[in-house]
Amino acid sequence: MRLKIQSTPNSLSDLRRKAMSDAEKPPKEEMDSRARIIHAAIELFGEKGVDRVTLRELTARAGVNVASVNYHFGSKEGLADAVFETLASKVNSDRTSELEALMGRGDSTPNRLEEIIEIFMSPYFDAASRPSGALLAQMILRHRIAPTPATNRIIEDHFDPMATCFIDAMAQTCPSLNREEFYWRYVFMVSSIVLTVTDNSTANRLSRLSQGQADAADTKRMAEALRHFLVGAIQAPIPSTAHTSIKN
Repeated sequence: MRLKIQSTPNSLSDLRRKAMSDAEKPPKEEMDSRARIIHAAIELFGEKGVDRVTLRELTARAGVNVASVNYHFGSKEGLADAVFETLASKVNSDRTSELEALMGRGDSTPNRLEEIIEIFMSPYFDAASRPSGALLAQMILRHRIAPTPATNRIIEDHFDPMATCFIDAMAQTCPSLNREEFYWRYVFMVSSIVLTVTDNSTANRLSRLSQGQADAADTKRMAEALRHFLVGAIQAPIPSTAHTSIKN
């Protein structure tokens, strides 16, 4: 069964036109100043977090002056929004393309839901994409805590069309469940992933709670455990409400 994708403004074709892989980018010295600033910001924000990076170290990394940031982005926050949009466009375009290819195969396997979840998780755990995926998770979390008109627009333009595709795909794997249930389960899935991958310091809570038996620094084990959890949660049947009469 082919995945049915709803047509929306600023949807998948727009995302693909905007997306450019790192391999396709020109050498840093050939980028214009705006592109160099975004490139440097992705590196530094990923290394230190948005709030810990100063404009001076950012512009030094990009090889531009401080005024260039204000000229192109208005402020550091405007730059953070541009980075968020750049990552969101690339990551969500890639995820949607992979999902379309999977659903377009037409075969139905017992592991189909697991494959869908693996595609969704891959930007946060694959070795090649993990640095930018971890930064994207940080930025999603920042949006959740303090949404702005700019981040709301980014979510609507670059995440909502992708989310609809994954909800459609997950619902197709579990036809016995009401489609409404998958809106809830999709949101719970995203929250689980974002909160898990953003607690990755050497003193992460997982390691502390487990006294070192489980550690968020072990990304391979984390991905495996999270995937198993999500598969079970997403396909779990809804229990019928039990009415128990209590006799005094």
